[in-house]
Formats: sequence, structure tokens, C-alpha cells
Amino acid sequence: MEIEQLEIRDYIAQCAPLNKLQDDELNRVVHALEISYSRSGEELLRLGENNHTLFLIRSGALAVTDAEGNIKGQYGAGDWVGYRSLLNDGEITLAIKAIEDTLLYRVPGNVFLQLFRQYDFISEYFSQQKPQRLRSAIEDIRDSGNSALITNTVSELVHGKPLLVEENDSVQSVAKAMQEAGYTIALVMNQKKLTGIVTDRAYCTKVVANNLSLDLPIKKIMTERPLTLSADASGSDALLMMAKHNIRHIPVIREEQIVGVITATDLIRQQSHNSIYLINEINRSGSVAELVVLARQIPNTLMNLVENSLTAYDIGRLISSIGVAINRQMIKIVQQEIGEAPVSFAWIVAGSMARNEQTAVSDQDNGIILSDDYNAEEHAEYFTQLSAKVCDGLNDCGYVYCPGNVMASNEKWRQPVKVWKTYFNKWIDEPEPMALMQSSIFFDLRCVFGDKELLAEVREPVLNKTKDNSIFLGLLAANALKFRPPIGLFRNFVMEDNGHEEKALNMKKRGLTPIVDLARVYALSSGLTEINTQQRLMAASEAGVLSHDGMSDLKDALEFISTVRLQHQMLQVKKSLPIDNYVFPEILSTLERRHLKDAFDVVRTMQTVLEQRY
Repeated sequence: MEIEQLEIRDYIAQCAPLNKLQDDELNRVVHALEISYSRSGEELLRLGENNHTLFLIRSGALAVTDAEGNIKGQYGAGDWVGYRSLLNDGEITLAIKAIEDTLLYRVPGNVFLQLFRQYDFISEYFSQQKPQRLRSAIEDIRDSGNSALITNTVSELVHGKPLLVEENDSVQSVAKAMQEAGYTIALVMNQKKLTGIVTDRAYCTKVVANNLSLDLPIKKIMTERPLTLSADASGSDALLMMAKHNIRHIPVIREEQIVGVITATDLIRQQSHNSIYLINEINRSGSVAELVVLARQIPNTLMNLVENSLTAYDIGRLISSIGVAINRQMIKIVQQEIGEAPVSFAWIVAGSMARNEQTAVSDQDNGIILSDDYNAEEHAEYFTQLSAKVCDGLNDCGYVYCPGNVMASNEKWRQPVKVWKTYFNKWIDEPEPMALMQSSIFFDLRCVFGDKELLAEVREPVLNKTKDNSIFLGLLAANALKFRPPIGLFRNFVMEDNGHEEKALNMKKRGLTPIVDLARVYALSSGLTEINTQQRLMAASEAGVLSHDGMSDLKDALEFISTVRLQHQMLQVKKSLPIDNYVFPEILSTLERRHLKDAFDVVRTMQTVLEQRY
């Protein structure tokens, strides 16, 4: 093989899907192809004619247009064109012309079609549309992992047979049965139906602490109506339920029959996940100093979750659960110092933590909704102390002070229900730029401590007011379209300064934020209560304001972009580097770059749909 052919071979060997071919097949393609050069403006394929060639762009750019001259796509180096007509018996339905001086590798149609019929990975690559390619890429990522938490059901992970007792069995007899079996949990039954669970902890917190009689029936100390999982749920489902509810044991049910109990130990036995134990240690901590030490484990926890191929959706929920646990425990620790609150309140968080989409420790966005019983003269000092100490403690844990001062320590964001209502009414009725920015923050709220009804009291009339409010929604939609995906005219990546005099893709600002903003607009337009982006998209589709295809495509784009960002952050943790959102395209494979462009194209398309609607 001549030097020029070797150079061509090396280039093609990097281009999906031919990068998966064996050497002899790759050499056959190289020997068969021709090199051509087209000047800007030259037509390669004309409507009504037949095509017998697959084109690979080595340099330059091509445009694909329909019969009316509308541009249907623009392609650059590494892209394939001409395959659609080859798969349509050569009939050209879209014209192709050079819009830059372009160097092309021309693969004969018969060679391409033979490879297409022979190899599934080639036929799948050229047959699928962008959304399908994206979905396949996500499945490949999941399949590449060897995590038992994903591949195994909870029924396969349970260890040993469960200990079943009856409601009227005595506290003492159940304790003896647990001791003999070596179990820390027993399932309480009534007429062969599960009615409760009891753990060794209940004997400490209820029996011993309250000096209860050992002759009492076990139902007096059991936890009623325990959470359960279906036997075919995955290990990651169990992990998420434990993290969300701060529990360590979950009964497993198949067709109303007890299969066993999945425990935190069962999960840890399979993988190196430590999120459940980390949350448990956070809940047991007794000082800010202890929380600071525990918060330092979050990056390694993130790394473990990514390495074990959990979905970006699940990782976001787990890391957010850790952040919520830190917030709650910080408030409890401060209250041990300054006492209980004089009136009821709701500690609220905003942003990615509220949406269950956090991937790493970030700046804090929080506030306090106070009961309308609040009296500034009597109660202000307490809540000033509480908010200052909690926000300072969160900053020590790595949840740094919000640059925009959106924190409970700022009196503006520490107000009674009636004041919060006036805030939201003003943002909706007078949606000027600052109001729209604050709307994007405070329409994503979650109560993590205190009286949740206070947040509900604020939110319900707000959602009723945003629904079908065309002026507000139109301005919110326009605001949501400010951040466009980082794709240029010829599907090339548009990079930004990463703060270190280097250019990279801002995966959060240009990739994820546009999807989060789209989902928020759809949710508010229908008065939906969902906060998580993926759940908002699904609810919007069910409400009929977003097509099913649009919902599926955005969900897949969200998952793929998030996964690329997570893998980047995992590598930063491994190298002990600060975590950021800037990905260098050159570290991605050719196939990963194509899928990322597909994901950005999906977002750009859906932004256009929203723009046309409002």
C-alpha cells in the first residue's frame, strides 16, 4: 500500500462506522475508493438523477437541499453523504453541492451496499435517524458497564430468606427470633399479608428508650405500611429508594408474595457504591466539622456511580439526595445550638438540587418560606441566626455562597408566605429581564426541611396563574432560547473560553441548560407540578403540549449530553482536578462526537419548535 493510501486508511479507520471493520475489509475499501475535489458551488448530486457513490468529506463543507432549495443539512469533515440515495435504488431526492472547496473520498456504491448487507453495525449506523442513533448510543453506554446494580434484579441480589413474624407475636419473642436467625430485621404479617417491618433500631429507639413492656405485641413498635419493591426492579431502583427515604431495608414482593428483603449491605456487596452509607453517616453526624469531612467524599461517590454505568438520571438523583441530607442535617445541628423555630417554616432549595439533577458540589441556592404567623419583631433574630449559620456551614462543605446572593441569609429570600406570593405575582405580571431570571430560579423549588405545606401554599396559585398566560410564557420562552447548542453552520462545534485560556464545549450552559429551560416552559404552560427535567418532559407529553417524539428525543439528548459531562467529571476526579463542565472535543471518539452533534441538533430543532409556538 502506497504512502498516500496508508494516510487515507488511517483517516477512515477513525471514522464511524468503518472504524469497526477488520484490517482486510478496511484495505478493500481504501483500494476501491477514489479521491475528488469539488470547488465551492459545484453540484455533486442533482435531483432526478441517479447516484452510485458514497461520499466521505475529508475537508470542506457540503449542503443538502430539497426541491424548493431549502437547506436540509450542512456537513463537514468526517461526515458521510449520498447513502440515502444509494439505499433508495440510486434515486436522488435531495440535491448536494459544495459550499466550500471540498476534498472527498468516493466509495463505489456496490462496495458500500455489500458492507451494508454484511455488517449489522454498518446497516444500523446508516439506517437510523438522529434520535434512533442517540438512543442506540445510550444503550451501548449502559451495556458497556458491568454493574450488577443495573443488570441484576433485586430478587437476584437479596441474601437469605426473610424472617416472618405475626402482628400479635410479643416484642420479646420477635427479638429472640431475630437473634437466633442473625437478622436485624423481621417482616410483620397478618393473614399472609405484609403489614409492617421491625428492625433492631426499633428496640433501641422505642422499647428501651421508652421502657416498654416486652410482652407488648410487635405491631406496637413496627413501622407500618413499609415501602416495597417488585421482584423485577433493578438494584439501582433499590439504591435510589434507600437514598431518597433514608432507609436500609426494603421488602421485595412478587405477585403479593414475599421474596426477601434487599438491604444496603446486599447492594454494597455487589458494587463499590457508598452513597447510602454516606447519607447514613451524614444523618448521624453531630457537628459542622463532621459534615465538612463527609462532604469531601462526594466527588469519589460520583466517580463510583459513573464507573458503574448508572444512568445520568439516577446519578443526579443520588448526588442530589446527598446534598439534601447535608442541608437537613446542617439545619438540625444549628437548631441544637439555637433552639427550635418559634414559627413553622420551609427551608427550600432551588436549581439542580431541587430538580434532582446535581452531579457535583456547586454554589447554594436556597431560601426560607415563613408561616404568615411570623412577626419580625419577635422572630427575625432567630431566623437571621439560623440562615446565617446554615449558609456558612454549607459553604464550609463546598456548597459555596451564591454569587447572586440567592440564599436564605439574604433577608429578601427569607419571607412569609404572603410576601413570596407577591414576588411570584410580580414576576408573572411584570416579566422584565431580572424577573425572568429569578423566575428561572424560583420556579424550580423543593422543600427539604420543615413544613412542605408552606411551599405548596405558594406554588398552587402560581401554577394556576402561569397556565395559558401567553405574554409571560412568550417572554419566558424567549429567555429560554438565549442559550443555543454549541453547533455552528456546518455542524462544527462552537467552543468557549474555559477560564484557562483554552477553548472547550460548555456542556452545562450550551447543552443542558437549553433542555432544562425548554422543559420549564412546557411545565408552566400546563400548570404542571413536576420539577425534574425528565419528569417535566414526560408530564408535558401526557398533557398534550409536547409531542411524544419530541419528548423522547429531548429525554435522549438530555441523557447523552449528561453522560458525556459525567464521564468528563469522573476523569477530573481521578486526576484530582477541580470539577467543571468544559469538555474538549478532541478527547472524544469520532462516534461520540457524531452522537453529541446529533444530541445538539435535537435540542436546536426543539428550540425552533418552541420559538414558532411563542
